[in-house]
Amino acid sequence: MSRTPVAAVTGSNRGIGPEIVRTLQAAGYAVVSNGRSARSGPGDLHVRADVATAAGARKLVAGARRLGGLDLLVCGVGDFFETPVSAMRIDQWEALFESNLTTAWRCCKEALPLLRKRRGAIVTIGGTVTQNVRANPRYVAYQMAKTALTVFTRSLAQAEAPRGVRVNMINPGFIRTYNYGESEVPGLQRRVPLGRLGDPKDIAEAVVWLASEKASYVNGAVLDVGGGLWV
Repeated sequence: MSRTPVAAVTGSNRGIGPEIVRTLQAAGYAVVSNGRSARSGPGDLHVRADVATAAGARKLVAGARRLGGLDLLVCGVGDFFETPVSAMRIDQWEALFESNLTTAWRCCKEALPLLRKRRGAIVTIGGTVTQNVRANPRYVAYQMAKTALTVFTRSLAQAEAPRGVRVNMINPGFIRTYNYGESEVPGLQRRVPLGRLGDPKDIAEAVVWLASEKASYVNGAVLDVGGGLWV
């Protein structure tokens, strides 16, 4: 009898996260959703926890155990707000690094024993082409945290490959979510070679592909899903 694969998705209460959960469910996964607030989106089991803390990461993985194990971890949580250097506060700096980088480290560390048992996969969600060192004076702390996440992702991919765990990153471009007001959309669209903003479904489908056997030889990759932005 075939078993149902299990995925855990952090940061799945808003933005791209709910669509990742729905798309994984449509692909046959049982999904543990996660957020710091009460459940507001899809998922077979919701774990309310701050996964920037050790206790929160353990709670997330315990949720996966309740569903039978873990085949896929999607590290999607990450605050995003403007942080010019001259105006940045230390609490903003710490919040961006904790939510975008520390969460991934804690969740991966807790999840690896389960993922190794099933030769599973990890997908981290980066930022806009953060595999390249690039200045970003409006969002400097966010850009730095996501660039560091790239190094973490590739390092973990090398370390875990002998144990059968693949680790890859998706860099979303301009995706139509709460981050962008309607007044911003025309200007953003003009910057994208394909001439449109992405949909959360574009990211979700890339997650499903990276987790599948069709991508069984893809490891340590950084996949830009941005319509040709900054190619």
